[in-house]
Amino acid sequence: MRKGKSIGRLISILYRHAKVYFQGRLEGTDLGHGQLPVLMYIITHENVTQHQINEYFLLDKGSTSNLISNLEKNGFITRSLVAKDRRSYILDITEKTRLLIPDLEEILRGWTGILTDGFEEKEKEESFRLLNRMIENTTSYIKKKQAEDEI
Repeated sequence: MRKGKSIGRLISILYRHAKVYFQGRLEGTDLGHGQLPVLMYIITHENVTQHQINEYFLLDKGSTSNLISNLEKNGFITRSLVAKDRRSYILDITEKTRLLIPDLEEILRGWTGILTDGFEEKEKEESFRLLNRMIENTTSYIKKKQAEDEI
């Protein structure tokens, strides 16, 4: 790899730019930039549990718990106990969230449009493929490292 060429640096820059974009667009909503993807997942999945969010976003239980608590505290979601498993909760959106759905979808489309401006469809598909492959690689590494640490 050529000196100064770092995928990690580029991902870090994209993350910081995303944070600026989402904080600006979410101003006045009581939503943080990290809460938006989780809220959209709850919006698009029925009877979602905290465990499903952990799995989908590859988050630890503590991070998910904090996100869910803040979403509930700010009136975006409700939690109800699962009858069969008294330790699990079903998450559902509130009317406050229902009213925001069109705006939230537009914000996400806007960011995707910024990221892929000038890309041909094939380039968009390749970007998704490569990013997903990077996630698979890092997930595999982390699982392997955790297994080694348990030994």
